[in-house]
Amino acid sequence: MDYKETTRTGPVQWGAISFRNREDRRWRPLDIGLVLLLTIISAIMTFTDLGNRSAPQTFWKPDKIGDHFTVDFGELRTVDRINLYEGPGAKGNTKIESSKDGQTWEPYLEVEHKTNRVFTWKLEEKKVEARYMRYTTEKTGYRLYEAAFFTDGVKAPIPVENIQSGSDNSLTSEGSGFEVFDEQELAPYRPDYRNGMYFDEIYHGRTAYEFVELMEPYENTHPPLGKVILAIGVKMFDMTPYGWRFMAGVVGTLMVPIFYAAAKGMFQRTRYAFLAALLLVLEGFHLVHSRSSNVDIIGVTFTIVMFYAMYRFGETAWRNGGFRRSLGYLALSGLFFGAAAAVKWNYLYGGAGLAILLAFALIRRWREGRMEGDFDYARRIILTLMACVILFVAVPVGVYTASYEPYIKATKADDSYKDLWQYQKNMYHYHKGVKEEHPYASKWYTWPLMIRPVWYYGGKDLEKGDAQSIAAIGNPLIWWGGLLAMLASWWIGWRRKDRIVLTLAVAYLSFYVPWMVAPRSITFLYHYFPMVPLLILSIVWMLRWFEERNYYNGRRITIATVVVAAGLLIWFYPIYTGMTISREWMNIAIRWLPSWGF
Repeated sequence: MDYKETTRTGPVQWGAISFRNREDRRWRPLDIGLVLLLTIISAIMTFTDLGNRSAPQTFWKPDKIGDHFTVDFGELRTVDRINLYEGPGAKGNTKIESSKDGQTWEPYLEVEHKTNRVFTWKLEEKKVEARYMRYTTEKTGYRLYEAAFFTDGVKAPIPVENIQSGSDNSLTSEGSGFEVFDEQELAPYRPDYRNGMYFDEIYHGRTAYEFVELMEPYENTHPPLGKVILAIGVKMFDMTPYGWRFMAGVVGTLMVPIFYAAAKGMFQRTRYAFLAALLLVLEGFHLVHSRSSNVDIIGVTFTIVMFYAMYRFGETAWRNGGFRRSLGYLALSGLFFGAAAAVKWNYLYGGAGLAILLAFALIRRWREGRMEGDFDYARRIILTLMACVILFVAVPVGVYTASYEPYIKATKADDSYKDLWQYQKNMYHYHKGVKEEHPYASKWYTWPLMIRPVWYYGGKDLEKGDAQSIAAIGNPLIWWGGLLAMLASWWIGWRRKDRIVLTLAVAYLSFYVPWMVAPRSITFLYHYFPMVPLLILSIVWMLRWFEERNYYNGRRITIATVVVAAGLLIWFYPIYTGMTISREWMNIAIRWLPSWGF
């Protein structure tokens, strides 16, 4: 006799029931073990060589033009390069002069301090024979944390015998020349990502530090919550590369068990939860942003929770006490919706998707109530809508407003919560007015095909023939294969009225479509980041579909998918983590498209 069972994706042969039977959403020891394994793997990749755990902490901040000090090497030395490490408020100019005898001075270097070099080492190569080097402030507004002179090929800085302040004005400055040369062991011969900031770290990581130190926040073009979370790492590990990246690494690592839980709840199978979380670990975009002091990894993690909670609301029937549980899922969704919005505005777009899914869920509850003769469903729908006013308006507004507390404390202006609306207007006008061209900007219609990845970091002062890059680029199988899987799942899922596909499609479109009409004209590939977990879940859905139609061939497709994804992670690993490789290998093997500029 040919027994069959019916699943949401179609008939399944009874002969494979041991594999295809659904499990419930409860976690078992196997789930815990698999989650720990994947989380540990993700943590190892994230925190290995993440950045130095030490960096200069003292600084000289001259407050008057003419403030100066003189460095004495004790003897005539050959100077071939100088490295300068700057901090917040990096505006102004310094003149550096050299002398052999302390009497006759020659120009050595004019330094223009810039905001895009905060907490980075500025390398200048210029050869001179000198015993003395004199720093003179020509324009104030900067903090000089450390400086070091080097002889070509010698990794250790030239020892400094004495430092002399040469102006009464220096008495009113914060720090002195001694603070510029008191941490020489931290000065690198060659700057790279391990000892300084890169790309948007100069905004997000810097602002996190300013929150900690109650300094005027430099970056105010996004809400504060992401920087508030990054500040935890700065408090723990000081203002060091490891410190300002630490919390991004923590959140990126935690995304793995969170994603596992979401996939377990949606697919109700340990197998597919593990597969989804494994593909996330193999995803390069996730890895790059887990290793960088950026707020996107935080916002995307919040969006996973908010959409999964809304999915669970839709799946929770109201009978047998389910109504109260469903309100709990709504509360969770609303809380993380507010948290995501308090990280970046573009996560607000997901609110439209949540509203659509809520409407679909309420229609299902209405139909269920009518079919079961439950005439209390109308009252529960009204109560749910009333609760939504609190959970999706009051709670998110409260979370968003509270996130500004560190910002208001740090700003020197006499601001308070009454200025909150003005902050929002300023942000809107900033993003609307972004017109400056950027070499790695890309339009929304190029994102799914990963046409123009963002080059976050390019190593300098490398050996001839070497290359070092960090690029915001995804795993090609997950991005390109995920796009095909998503479109295929939409077609199949629409016919089968699959609610997982519905959730993924609504979430994807709610994040993506607004960019088609957004007033901001300069956009980047990382704006597509919220869609990446949805692509992974689409892949898993299609793999499940293949396996349920043909068990053995479907499993082969699943294994092939994982093997290729793992191979591509290894292939692109150097540009995910900033490894130094040969330029020839970079150009031939890594740069698959001419538009991949790294």
